Amino acid sequence: FLQTLRNTGFTGDVVFAISALVDCQNGVQHYLTSQPHVVLYAIQFTCSDDGFQTTLPRMKDDGMRMSFQMCKLDHIYGHTAKDGRIHTVPDPRHGRVVATSRYELYWIWAAQYHSFSWIMLLDARDAYFQSNPFANLPRTTTSQQNTNIRQDGMLYFFGENTNSTRIGKSPKNRKWIERAYSLKVLDLFRDKPTICSGSSMGEQIALETYLRAMCNEWDETHIAMKGADQGFHNYLFYSNKLANAKEIRGIKVFEQGRGIINNLGALRDFNLRDIGAYDPKDGLVYNWDRTISPVVHQWDRDKELFHFTMETTFKQMKKDWIVAQQNETKS
Repeated sequence: FLQTLRNTGFTGDVVFAISALVDCQNGVQHYLTSQPHVVLYAIQFTCSDDGFQTTLPRMKDDGMRMSFQMCKLDHIYGHTAKDGRIHTVPDPRHGRVVATSRYELYWIWAAQYHSFSWIMLLDARDAYFQSNPFANLPRTTTSQQNTNIRQDGMLYFFGENTNSTRIGKSPKNRKWIERAYSLKVLDLFRDKPTICSGSSMGEQIALETYLRAMCNEWDETHIAMKGADQGFHNYLFYSNKLANAKEIRGIKVFEQGRGIINNLGALRDFNLRDIGAYDPKDGLVYNWDRTISPVVHQWDRDKELFHFTMETTFKQMKKDWIVAQQNETKS
């Protein structure tokens, strides 16, 4: 993730949330802390599987029991006392799955940036970069900022392949919508293309508003399902709930394979080589117009691409890192 991004020439901040440092694999902390412009948060969750009668550490994500573990963000929030000191407080809200809590963290981090900075939210585990995703984005000019001509921003959402899936075709997406909202809402959205919640971009002023809305969706629904954030994400868009947010100038949804981020997950039943999305000759993933996809998301669903990425790309990067460290030690 990080090295492929740096290889595109991107020099801005990269913000990560990781498990407690003691849980990191050997070398991970050293690698991340040695990189320039990396902001690293080690998040401590208070978790429970018995309604918080007892607490326990966060479980590793094995796709099974951990999916049902409820967690809180104690001491993430607080208040400023009369003496000016900040007093943190235990999380007063219901426990929620970690995948839902990440939007609170995104919101906190996004608040640290300028209103017109472009920010990408992206799953780190299954994404890498082939070109700089921020290179050709529309920018609010300094004069527009200084004269208050523009006090809003754009959001970019990215869809999943519409031929392979829609909200009503996917058992998981159906459950997230029906359980969070209702069967009536599901019926309204059944034929809508699925928009991926794991990959979004926006100008800070618009993105922060979206993130507040995502947090609010959980507060209103209290749905205890891993992945329910995708239900929130699609509901916010298709219900037009964000339409009157003055900070959001517009929301542009890119179809799969036609935008900055190429979501490949819904194509898992196809060979990416056969449909022209992956070329084994150069190891690159392409959009449907044969331009290189700046961001490849969910690359691990295709066996051939998975093998190439793990056995060629990542191994070479690891070798390069080791050599760089050896050279640094010698100097």
